[in-house]
Amino acid sequence: MNEKEEPMNMNVTPPVEPVTEFEVHLPPDRKHPKWLVPLIAGGTAVVVLAAVGTGGYLYWNHNQLTAASEECATSYDKAVKAQKKLTEYLESDAVKTAVTVKDSEVKDAKTVAVLTSTVKTAEKTKTTIPECPSGNLTDIRAMTKEIDGLATAYSRTVSEVADRADAVNGSKLDKIVADATKILNDSKGRVKDDKTRTVLENAIESKDEKAISDAVKAVNDSVRAKSDADAKAKAEKAKQTASQSQASDNGGNPAGDTTSGYTGYTGGGYTQSQGGGYTYTPQQPTGGSTGGGYTPTPQPQPQQPSQGGGNGGGSTGGDDGYENMCFAYPTDGSPAIQVPCS
Repeated sequence: MNEKEEPMNMNVTPPVEPVTEFEVHLPPDRKHPKWLVPLIAGGTAVVVLAAVGTGGYLYWNHNQLTAASEECATSYDKAVKAQKKLTEYLESDAVKTAVTVKDSEVKDAKTVAVLTSTVKTAEKTKTTIPECPSGNLTDIRAMTKEIDGLATAYSRTVSEVADRADAVNGSKLDKIVADATKILNDSKGRVKDDKTRTVLENAIESKDEKAISDAVKAVNDSVRAKSDADAKAKAEKAKQTASQSQASDNGGNPAGDTTSGYTGYTGGGYTQSQGGGYTYTPQQPTGGSTGGGYTPTPQPQPQQPSQGGGNGGGSTGGDDGYENMCFAYPTDGSPAIQVPCS
């Protein structure tokens, strides 16, 4: 040997296996079998997993409750808004005006009855909306479904009332258009100003209720104006005709006309004399006319009665076998008339 070898130390301690945590708590004089260590470790893992599983379920359940509560709250707000919209619409001027429309104001009276029934039903559906529960997922979801149903019902009712009101207003406009069309047709040739009919025709085509109303009034006023004018002209004509007829009855010469006709005759005829009988005096005109007239045909003059014979003057005939005839001439110019000779 080049080097001196040291002698082997026979007192060296052999290596010791690592001591586990479980082994630390064991008495120093006791050792456990090696197969027990994995078994203990596996049991510990099961306990840990069980704890983790319980916590995970609770976390999941909490999230489900939160999501369901939020969904229910959203449905509740939606239902409240739908109910408010229904209430406001039922109290609106549009619905109130449509409800007050009379059957006689619409072309189809059924529209008024349907609207009235729908509004009454809608007013009864304005119930209180329930609030969302808490703590139970099943209850929350059930209430959410109920609230969603109310929101849908409110929205549907608003649409129904609106449709019924539109039907009434549409039927009312149809009646207005029909009436205005009849006035347009009936007023042809009866208006003082035909332009009013043109305005009415344009208003009917536009289906503007106010424009139609104004145009109808203008046409009616024009019809009334023409009627008044025609009545006045007819009265003037009747008055003129009556005046001409009166003038004709007074001799064919209107009052104040001195250029035609005659003034009549005075005198003439037979007058009784003191000695008995009649004396003939020819008629003479008391006035002439510069515009014409006529001359009466001379009447035959009766023979004068003879002295001491006959029945008196103004007669014809006597003892010669002829019948005595006497005449009298009125002073107003009318023809002579036969009178008794006594």
